[in-house]
Amino acid sequence: QISLINLTSSPSHSSQTKPSQATRDVSYCIYTHTNMTSQSSIISWSPLAATTLTLLIGSVLSQKINHSRRINISKKQNKNKKAEGNGRDMDIDTSVETELESETESLSSSESSRYEKIDLSVLPYIRDRRSIFPKHFLKKPSAPVDPAIIQSLLDAAIWAPFHGKCHGSQHPTKFVVLGKDAMIKMQQMTLSYYDKHWKEVGWGSGKNGTQEEYEAWSTMTEGEITGRWAPCSYMIGIVMRRQAGTKRLPEWEEAAATAAATQNMHLQSTKFPHLACYWSSWHEAARDSDEMKEFLGMDAEDKCMGFFIVAQRDVENSTAMKDRRSRQRSLMEVEWRK
Repeated sequence: QISLINLTSSPSHSSQTKPSQATRDVSYCIYTHTNMTSQSSIISWSPLAATTLTLLIGSVLSQKINHSRRINISKKQNKNKKAEGNGRDMDIDTSVETELESETESLSSSESSRYEKIDLSVLPYIRDRRSIFPKHFLKKPSAPVDPAIIQSLLDAAIWAPFHGKCHGSQHPTKFVVLGKDAMIKMQQMTLSYYDKHWKEVGWGSGKNGTQEEYEAWSTMTEGEITGRWAPCSYMIGIVMRRQAGTKRLPEWEEAAATAAATQNMHLQSTKFPHLACYWSSWHEAARDSDEMKEFLGMDAEDKCMGFFIVAQRDVENSTAMKDRRSRQRSLMEVEWRK
């Protein structure tokens, strides 16, 4: 509330210069606001005074404008990107932008000012990476996912970092893209493995029990071939090749490179809003078995790290498209040392 503003300048300015339309508009707005809030307010305007006040207001408001500019740009980029794919608009959740504003406000004024100047245009795309599980798959897609889209995921994967490049080695990751028939064969192989070994290794993720319990699980899992997994267009086997080149690197480096390649693939999938993807660890004992090594064409020391599932979702289904995730900075432990 403005209770009293008395701005004056020399008579020479008042008599010789007429205020611009923009200056008069600002003067009128403030004059009106002042009269509404205080009947005793007095405002004497001159062009120089009004211009000075205009600059002062601009200086104050610019900080707020700069603070919200990055958030608005991120929202527009997110909306435009999600509106691609079949020309449909998406149900866009802005909670991540709200969280970012809240986290930024916890910084000091100088830190917040510097943070707002950083280019964060990539961050919304990273945040869009999410796991879409079978319950949200489009049950009867009109057509499978275009192989060209899958190739774009693989092209993104090749840009993941790997140490072996320094030694002229290939990337340690091997992807085996399974189409409809190959997916069925892989699942049948999984069941066949457990039929032979369930007493020693259990089933699923290591569950143990009676033969009756196993048979119930086996029947359920067999039904998933034409049920839960039927909507999938592809299952991509994720293989870490041990010693992909002439120099033997630490295994953890090759595993990390394989995980980074898979993450790149998942990030690229956000370009296509109709895709429903997630990284499945698969059934543990079958995944690590010699039968799986043979099926995927792996060497003895290679490791299968699961399957990247690619299906589709209904972009017009608000429930399937809603993103309910929340990631606060407190979720990750970070220690800063000087």
